Amino acid sequence: FFLCCVFHCYTDYKEMLLYDEVTMSLLTVGIVRAFAEQGLLSGLLGAGITGGVFLLLYYVSKGGMGFGDVKLALALGVWLGWERGLISLLVALWLGFLFGVILLIVGEKKRTDAIAFGPYICIAGFMMLLKGDIILSWYKSLFY
Repeated sequence: FFLCCVFHCYTDYKEMLLYDEVTMSLLTVGIVRAFAEQGLLSGLLGAGITGGVFLLLYYVSKGGMGFGDVKLALALGVWLGWERGLISLLVALWLGFLFGVILLIVGEKKRTDAIAFGPYICIAGFMMLLKGDIILSWYKSLFY
C-alpha cells in the first residue's frame, strides 16, 4: 500500500500521471486483503462508493480531474471500506484545497495551472489506513 502510494505521489506530482499498473496492483492486493480480513463485501462496497463519488466528480469537473484519480479512489475504497473511504476522500479534497491555495499564494502555481490530486488521495488514504478508526470516530462526534 505504502509503496504504491509513494510511487503515485511522485509520478503524479512530476508527470501528472497515475500509472494503471500500480493502481491495479493496489486494487488486486486490496481485494485479497479485503477477502482475508474485513470481508469482500465491505471492500467492494467501499470501492463502489468511493469510486462512484470520484466518477461523479470526474464528470462534473469536465476534465479538471483525471480518470486516474477515479481509479485510485476505487482501489483505496477496497482497502478502506465505505466509511473510511468516504472520509479519506473528504480529507483528500481538503488537503488538495489547502495546498492548492498555498501554491497559489506563494506563486508556485497560477489559477489556470493543473495541480496533481493523486498525492492528496494517497496521503489521505494512508492516514485513514493507519488512524482511520480514530479519525472516523472524531468525525462522527461532530454530528452526534
